[in-house]
Amino acid sequence: MSTADEQAARPKRKASESLRARQGRGRSAPSSAHYVGYVQDDETPEMIMKKFEEMERIRSAKGAMRGENDDGDKENKEGATNVSDDAAMEDGDGALSEEQLKELFKNTSTFSVREAVRDSNALYGDAIVLDDGAMYFSDEEDEDEFWETLTGKKRRGKKGPRAPRAPRAPREPKAANSHMITAYNSDQGLFLRKKKFIDPAEPVIIKVPPHPITTSWGRVIEPYVPKSVREARLAQVPDCVHMQKNIKSMKYETLGTDYLGVLLNPPWDIENSPDRGDVTVDDIEAIPLEKLTPLGFIFIWVEKENLSKVCDVMHEKNFVYVENLTWVHLKPNNTIVESAARYLGRSHRTLLIFRRDVRDKRFVEGKKIELRHQRNSDVTLDIIQTTKSGRRAIPEHVYKSIETLLPKAYEPGTPGKLLELWAEPGAKRAGWTSVADSP
Repeated sequence: MSTADEQAARPKRKASESLRARQGRGRSAPSSAHYVGYVQDDETPEMIMKKFEEMERIRSAKGAMRGENDDGDKENKEGATNVSDDAAMEDGDGALSEEQLKELFKNTSTFSVREAVRDSNALYGDAIVLDDGAMYFSDEEDEDEFWETLTGKKRRGKKGPRAPRAPRAPREPKAANSHMITAYNSDQGLFLRKKKFIDPAEPVIIKVPPHPITTSWGRVIEPYVPKSVREARLAQVPDCVHMQKNIKSMKYETLGTDYLGVLLNPPWDIENSPDRGDVTVDDIEAIPLEKLTPLGFIFIWVEKENLSKVCDVMHEKNFVYVENLTWVHLKPNNTIVESAARYLGRSHRTLLIFRRDVRDKRFVEGKKIELRHQRNSDVTLDIIQTTKSGRRAIPEHVYKSIETLLPKAYEPGTPGKLLELWAEPGAKRAGWTSVADSP
């Protein structure tokens, strides 16, 4: 037999077959059913809820179709004795089929599978691509060891240890914008991850929802109004009282004793506070809140340094904690503010909500206060606006939440039963008694 015949009869190397198989897997995109649960960074809560609604619609349609099939097959039920266990389990659970998952992905996702795996040929192969261009192993000997441990097979043809290669030079820095893609390779039982960098020069396509645009998407900028017009509008605000007093030394009985809600925005004497003042927890304890609102609610802005102390003071006044509202501070570019603080960064304010303990027989009349449950979020993200006095302006969302919670606190034609201490000088709001601090 000639040498050529011997080579022709020689079996093909398995390594070549494995290489071709790996290359073939890299050309085909994975099924979109595996990407149903993926959420991109620019997706809003409303878009995520739409996915659940679409899933319920598909599941309901599946149940209706199954009910029709059950009615049609009821006569033949006695003769059907060879139903497999797998089919019974499939009919029993509420899992969606692969075709239904593909339909769900098509109707709700803002990206395609090819976009997700673009420039990631090694994502479903044997190699793992890293964002910094460096491999896990510094030489081929360690790489062989890794695959032997993973597959349980020892590689052949090793003629001895090889000299280690020099580490690769790092790649040039890329754009900071990126997102991580994680996928499961069922062939090897591995989770493969790749960070995909986005070129900032590429155009970004954003699907804007129909009008009216929700707050999570953007805010409406009102047109400029001259100062004279703003002052004229402020003077026409009905059913409101505004006064300037030294709040620490004022006679509180002149304010009244039938308020349903009291909002306090004290300038706390706290180090590194953006609008530091001279108010302490002892000053809050000296205010007769139990007389201003015998059966109502207390809303007080606190910082993390005195949060527990304020809760202790309110407990001594027979007020119990109900809920809290968080205001996350944003910059004009919609990034979260990170102010300096002694222990932790300061990026939000907390509005604690207290009410009389209606379990106490002395305050059982508080159960008669009409409360309106609302779907407003207890976390508001708003830009910090500085007032004329240099303080942080309270977002409009906070006032609306209080007025929605206590619908009977204000009726047109009456002064209203809502009180604000440490209000902004000149501030007026229908149904509110605003007290601004003055020396």
